[in-house]
Amino acid sequence: MRTLRIVLASLLLVAGCSSAEPGEPTVGDATTSTTTDRTDEPTGTSESTETGTSVDRPREIDLKAVDICQVVAKLPLKSYGLDGDRAPLGGDSTIFPGSKECFANGIEKNLSLTLVAVTNEGAESFVESANADITSGEAAGFPLAVLKLAQPANCFGVLDVHDGQFIYVSYGLSNPAEQPATPQDQLCRTVSTIATATIGALG
Repeated sequence: MRTLRIVLASLLLVAGCSSAEPGEPTVGDATTSTTTDRTDEPTGTSESTETGTSVDRPREIDLKAVDICQVVAKLPLKSYGLDGDRAPLGGDSTIFPGSKECFANGIEKNLSLTLVAVTNEGAESFVESANADITSGEAAGFPLAVLKLAQPANCFGVLDVHDGQFIYVSYGLSNPAEQPATPQDQLCRTVSTIATATIGALG
């Protein structure tokens, strides 16, 4: 089920959505980590998850109060090979029903980005069920899992910002059959950078 949802999410990179607002970019530094077959949820002394373990976050970010397209508009889109002169497009997520997503495209670099503010599922349960090589780390102190599938055209991130909520990052080639074709390892490194910048854009 998770694999199907992630593959469907990659299709969003070719499609797009509807309406958004422009803003100013905010940049952050990415944190690297090691790769495992399945991630262990970072533990700490803050909030408890639905499974009873603790997640160490600098603070809780309630995504129900967040306009995800305003967040995307504040990112340094050009540095990710995305068009900075067009407003991102937002709408309802088909991959995560009940959540909002926002899409930005990069025509020249053949790249695209979708962020989803997932408000009805926890990061831990999603990551544990994902069929992918998982890199466990953090972005600006928040737990981050980078998901690398066998399909080389995309890379995904799961940014744990609140109990029962997370930001889903889908970044990759707009059209896998066209050039230029950014290597998947580079896409995954950029996912970490995007996740850190996203925390900065959330304020």
